[in-house]
Amino acid sequence: MSAPHRETGSISAKLFSSFEELPSDWRRLCARADLAMDPDALGVFQRTLVDQCRCWAVIVYRQQVPIGCAALCLFPTELVDVSSPLLKRMRDRIRTFWPSFLRLNVLFCGLPVPSGASHIRFRVGADASEIMAVAAEVDRVMRGLARTTGARLLVFKELEETADTLAQALRQAGYIPGDIPPMHLLKRRFQSFGEYRDVLRSRYRAQIQRSQRKLKTAGFEALRGRGQAFFDAHWSDEAHQLYVAVQQRAEHKLELMPSSFFRELARTLGEEVSLTLIRREGRVCAFTFAITRERTHYNLYSGLDYPLNNKGDLYFNLFYNDLDQAFRSGATSIHLGQTSDSFKSRLGSSAQPLHFFVRGSAAWTNWGLRRMASLAFPELPRVRSQDVFAR
Repeated sequence: MSAPHRETGSISAKLFSSFEELPSDWRRLCARADLAMDPDALGVFQRTLVDQCRCWAVIVYRQQVPIGCAALCLFPTELVDVSSPLLKRMRDRIRTFWPSFLRLNVLFCGLPVPSGASHIRFRVGADASEIMAVAAEVDRVMRGLARTTGARLLVFKELEETADTLAQALRQAGYIPGDIPPMHLLKRRFQSFGEYRDVLRSRYRAQIQRSQRKLKTAGFEALRGRGQAFFDAHWSDEAHQLYVAVQQRAEHKLELMPSSFFRELARTLGEEVSLTLIRREGRVCAFTFAITRERTHYNLYSGLDYPLNNKGDLYFNLFYNDLDQAFRSGATSIHLGQTSDSFKSRLGSSAQPLHFFVRGSAAWTNWGLRRMASLAFPELPRVRSQDVFAR
């Protein structure tokens, strides 16, 4: 259901508790190619992660004309990553009588999905005053939600460096900036991975060929396809457990997508969904789940059997085969995800810096954040691009 308009002068905001109930105003603000703000994809996220988070959508109006929108998500966030089984048992035991022990609620403008994009949008041609007004109104709505949900922190995530006016608005509202790992973007057009490989400098080409031979010699095979039928034929709970293994090794853990998320997204987006698999003796040992929309390809989630990784360079070969899938689909902009900076730079990608802005929902929390900002949010070193192409 949607909440009534909340008005501040000529600016008003409408809050929706379901992405499936959004009016046409949302699509007027968000292009179809904009995967991060696609209400169908957002609806799948909300339905399948209902036991992990709560979501809302905000549309901001000026004199009844939509000028901006945002997707919000409330996520319980662990303060300490407990990797020791003993500490985990102790934590879980304490939580039987203190449920929030070492956990606090964080309200994000953004969803924990690896799209490499923020979840706030403005109308085409919006001037600085409108951007400032939308940011202020979304912040006001978030503060209201924080009071009713008990959120301790408010976060705008995955903002690009070019978002100068938005960053200025958030600083004025008391938000503190920080760096997050960059998104690796490959902007090249090739007919296939073979064509791409052949225009690399010799040492980069040799590295790829070495890994490809290693995969074949070790008895692995790669399989690629797209659409719901291919996905249904090859997806399994065993494959999902490979994804869980990757998530458990992640430095920053937040969401854990259930198997139903992948199944519903494949059903909802159809031919836009692709699956790259590496198998041995019929068993899935690694996979990449991706979405291609128009000319943009998003490498989103992977699963990996870590004990087998070195036997066939599975991680590297997943990317090589997913790139082939992307090139053959006609993609000219390929999102390779975050982390693994050195390897992705060797693929010819450029690192797009990303930032977050955070503030405490209470004044004393924000005071504490400011005092420890330099330690809590250190500046990340810039990733150096590599000149990998011979021509």
